[in-house]
Amino acid sequence: MPINSEHKSNPSISSDSEGHLSVYNWQIIHPFQNVKNRVAVEIMPWRGLLSRWRFVLPSDYNGVVEWGITKPGEHVVQKGVLRPVEYGPTQLVNGPEVVWFGGHKPLSQTLAAIIVFKHPAPHYLAFGIADQPGGPPLSLEGISFVSDNTHLHSDEIEN
Repeated sequence: MPINSEHKSNPSISSDSEGHLSVYNWQIIHPFQNVKNRVAVEIMPWRGLLSRWRFVLPSDYNGVVEWGITKPGEHVVQKGVLRPVEYGPTQLVNGPEVVWFGGHKPLSQTLAAIIVFKHPAPHYLAFGIADQPGGPPLSLEGISFVSDNTHLHSDEIEN
């Protein structure tokens, strides 16, 4: 009998007044749509709305399959992002060279930003909110991916 090898996690960054361990609700889905070499990340607020949202990636990463919005848990990427914006590469102050991109449609508990990567995932993914409609994110929260993340999938498990 096959084992469901879908992984979901909720990385922790810092705690807020309601006990959430992160500013944003991060969901990592692997494999994405049952494709072993794809990882997706859904990001949404714990409460309220997030307009002018932005993904930030290393500028030399070329493994983005698609990005957009989704209903959390549906695992379907809607590419029709309201007022999409893309910029870079650009150098962060005292940091790496990055690209950033995102949209304007407000995210909520029922609408998440989603990005899909092919293996290997980037070393990190950051997310933030811009002050201006076409502007860069002002503050970032991020997660990192271990580049040699080895684990077994259902068809690799020996009995």
